[in-house]
Amino acid sequence: MRLLTLIANSLDGRMLRDILALDGLHVQLVPAPAEVRQGGAVALLIEDDEFDRARATLARWAAEHPGIVSDPPPAAGPA
Repeated sequence: MRLLTLIANSLDGRMLRDILALDGLHVQLVPAPAEVRQGGAVALLIEDDEFDRARATLARWAAEHPGIVSDPPPAAGPA
């Protein structure tokens, strides 16, 4: 499992997990590491083989909904 992103709270984390699930991605929601857990921050983890696809999906979603993703993924470049 790899860290996909950190989210400020569990409500937004669950919403993003569900959005990624709509694309068939399997995200695990866990408490964020202690040093960034302020206010209920959570981490989204994903299997290594789904990481690139999840980052692209998350980047598209974050571009349309600024402010939710605390660590926006880089935009997907040309393949």
